[in-house]
Amino acid sequence: MYLNTIQHNVSACSRILIVTEERSLQEDLHISHALQNTNHNGSSSAPLSAAPTLNKAKPVVPSPEVVCTANEKEALALVETAAQGHKPFSLVIIDGRLFYGKDYRYVINRLWQSQRDLHVVLHAVSQLEAFEQIPIDLGSNPHLLVFKFRLVPFEITQLIRTLTLRHGAENQTSHRNLNLSAQLLEVTSRFEDVSNRLRLEQDNRKQLEDQLCRNQRLETVGRFADAMAHFYNNYLTVIQGHLEVAQLNQDGSGSSTLPASTLKELIIATQRAAGVTSQFVSFNRREYLQPSPLNLGQIIDGQATMLQRAIGEQIAIQISHNPDLPSVMADQAALEQIIFNLLIHARESMPMGGRLMIQTRPLLIPDAAAACQMHAEAKPGEYVVMTISDTGRGLSPAELAGLFDASKLSSDKEGGADISLILVQGLVRMQGGWVEGRSVLEVGTEFSIYLPVATGAAPASPTPEKKLLNHSSGDNSSTILIVDDEDSVRQVMEYVLTSQGHKVLTAADANEAWNIWREKAAVIKLALIDVKLPGGVSGFDLEKALAAEDPTLPVIFTCGYSPTTLSNAKELKAGENFLPKPFGMVELLNIVGQALLQPARL
Repeated sequence: MYLNTIQHNVSACSRILIVTEERSLQEDLHISHALQNTNHNGSSSAPLSAAPTLNKAKPVVPSPEVVCTANEKEALALVETAAQGHKPFSLVIIDGRLFYGKDYRYVINRLWQSQRDLHVVLHAVSQLEAFEQIPIDLGSNPHLLVFKFRLVPFEITQLIRTLTLRHGAENQTSHRNLNLSAQLLEVTSRFEDVSNRLRLEQDNRKQLEDQLCRNQRLETVGRFADAMAHFYNNYLTVIQGHLEVAQLNQDGSGSSTLPASTLKELIIATQRAAGVTSQFVSFNRREYLQPSPLNLGQIIDGQATMLQRAIGEQIAIQISHNPDLPSVMADQAALEQIIFNLLIHARESMPMGGRLMIQTRPLLIPDAAAACQMHAEAKPGEYVVMTISDTGRGLSPAELAGLFDASKLSSDKEGGADISLILVQGLVRMQGGWVEGRSVLEVGTEFSIYLPVATGAAPASPTPEKKLLNHSSGDNSSTILIVDDEDSVRQVMEYVLTSQGHKVLTAADANEAWNIWREKAAVIKLALIDVKLPGGVSGFDLEKALAAEDPTLPVIFTCGYSPTTLSNAKELKAGENFLPKPFGMVELLNIVGQALLQPARL
């Protein structure tokens, strides 16, 4: 009679301990096992010492190792020793008659303390007091089987056989579960790999989207800069024209409220501003400038007064030039912008004042090995080095490393790249040189600009005087058509040209100009047309219409934009058929005079 059932987590019955006073039980078990594994022909299929085999008629159970002991104390010692020697027993069969007058609970609990998964079979308990309570007293442990009557060897063998076969089936199920778990783990690992790759792709995509947004913002800034340059060039044209008219009146003993030195300084400042605007637009459009031999020392000395005013009196400027400094091959407007940007950066690093040093010296890089050690962009040759250093707060290594990185462009003054320094780097590269930065916190920052030495001679003066050409035109009263949408520009051009004896007709757009042409075509000798006109008709369109009427009519185009941004097949040449804004009185009169003297008009 079963008093409880056993669960399916039974261990293999390879070592069995029998606790009984019957001396012959061990031998009886071996005989019973051999009889139960006998083939139909009478031969034993599982001898006691043989390895387990598989019989097709019925499953073969290997013969277990059986150990017998006569009392519970020896049983406890054997179980503890086997567990410590890593050869544990899988089953203990105890004759319940040994516990007459003893505490069976203590012995069985001690067995489980030594080996937690040990299966215990307790039989012949009918003479024990309250034997029905044994499973309950032992906590209904799933590793316990209790039989009321004594088990004979045949029954014990059947019990071992049943538990072993059940264990095999459960092992197969466990193996399948393990395989499924391993497959699930592999699929999970693959899924994690795919998720990680997807996450990386998403991160890369986000970085690309951020880079695209930055590029779009820079493109928007570039287009805005083009438009602003157009307006600034119009205003600079008006300012420069009126200043030169005032200077001319003063030279001719006319009335002027400004001293001659002030007028000259204002004109120079206007010309420099025009050069900076033109240079910025050229850099924005990736247009390479036209370098020429320049004396770097003269350019720095010529800007010293303006630079001192720009950075303030609290910062002292010290300038030092190496004697016999060779000329550099560079663009003057670009050099002035480089110097100005670096000085403004130094001013921001010295809010409480300090000292700024500008030094120039020659440098010879003899070979490629020396160039490679110096800088990644360096090449063998002769250079002039301009060093601009300050005594400001300095930069950390991280700030210095990202100073020229356009991808880290930020409006935050405490971090990120500085757009003015990125502009400096681009301008220096356009001149064929490179820039290096060094800094120490709380000591200062130093920028070194390397510019290639020019092969030709530099001009004696960085700002040569512009002179009006001597034109001996037979018709001093030529009628000129001016087409420009800016009123102030038309007014200053009209004033300059009428002061030289010309007659001027003005129009604000192409339609108005066309109406004037239809009425006065016979007397108009020259047309000055702004390329960008309102109303959907450009200056190029107007020129084509005029050329269809009179192919010999000379046309001069004006514009505040860079000529390479203008979509037109016509070649524009400054000084011949193109007058870039801003321009002064001398440039205007020279190009007009040359156009009126063309052979086609004689």
